[in-house]
Amino acid sequence: MVGLLCVAVLGGCWTMPPPSGQMEHTVPRIGCTGDACGRAENQVEVTYLGISGILIRYRGAALLTAPFFSKPVLKRVALSMIPLGRTSSFRLTPDTGLIERFLPATADNASGILVGHGHYDHLLDVAYIANHRAKSARIYGGPSIRHTLMGDSALRAGGGSRLIAIPISKAGTREHVAEWIYTEDRKFRFMPLVATHAPTIKLLGQSYLFASGRLSKDLKALPVSAAEWKLGEPYAYLIDVLLPGDTTPDFRIYYQDAPSSPPHGFPPRVTLEGRGVDLAIICAATSTYLTGVPDSLLKILAPRNVMVTHWESLFRRGTLSIQFNAAWNVDDFIERVTRGLPPGSRWAMPVPQTVMRFVTSAN
Repeated sequence: MVGLLCVAVLGGCWTMPPPSGQMEHTVPRIGCTGDACGRAENQVEVTYLGISGILIRYRGAALLTAPFFSKPVLKRVALSMIPLGRTSSFRLTPDTGLIERFLPATADNASGILVGHGHYDHLLDVAYIANHRAKSARIYGGPSIRHTLMGDSALRAGGGSRLIAIPISKAGTREHVAEWIYTEDRKFRFMPLVATHAPTIKLLGQSYLFASGRLSKDLKALPVSAAEWKLGEPYAYLIDVLLPGDTTPDFRIYYQDAPSSPPHGFPPRVTLEGRGVDLAIICAATSTYLTGVPDSLLKILAPRNVMVTHWESLFRRGTLSIQFNAAWNVDDFIERVTRGLPPGSRWAMPVPQTVMRFVTSAN
């Protein structure tokens, strides 16, 4: 019952105008345009796919994060949690039509897909995309991510070699530097960071986290209920776009797909001292339920640019007009972002399919 209440609160049916000024054309965009971007080979292209999906492109190489387009309506999400059997018409499955419509063709050569946690709005579409579009991509996440996706027969074939489980012991913290993980094409490297997930809802002084828990063994089939897509081990990621044939970062991105309770999700001090963050990608949804979020994180990262994601409704198809996710306080969030930004930094809350370009160190 609590789970259904939680889903209902996240219903995304709350309609309101955009926050004052933020989505107007008068607000400076992050990134560059025209001649200011320099040569094409020295640009990083970042596309916001919606929710926490990001496509990063550099010199023909590509990296994806948790692409999600299906967005089943609230009624279907709620009914999927009623035990009507796996053959029920209410089970959650990828909307392949929406995936094919909105996933850019340039994502097909992605060498990796990074997933921060296992909730359905981050993982539901990943198996289809890995099998039909980004066919060479390895999928990285916590052990529960691998256990979940082993439920897909195609990804399970060959022992699940494309599913890379990162144990918590191999993830970094504010005081611990973890080893960098390189994509197979060595165009990107990333460091997983131990994170948490904000409560999904706070009601009457009580906090509730939807679909919490981890998996300890492989599933025999993919989940069909929203509640079966377990949170797992939450990670944020520090992502380096690398110079050709080198390990020198040409552009550094911080990425999270859920707000973390500080200092969880913070990169190691020594790593940031060696190279700053060019773009911080931060999650809006449920941030209201944590103190010091995201301002404390932004003060640590001191990024040049900030992209706010996961701000739109989970339950509204990408073919319809956009509505805000109800699980955050928009005005309060904007205040916190402004409070945490260093002087000269800029931020934006892009609509899905927005493409932004950034000048790299090589320019």
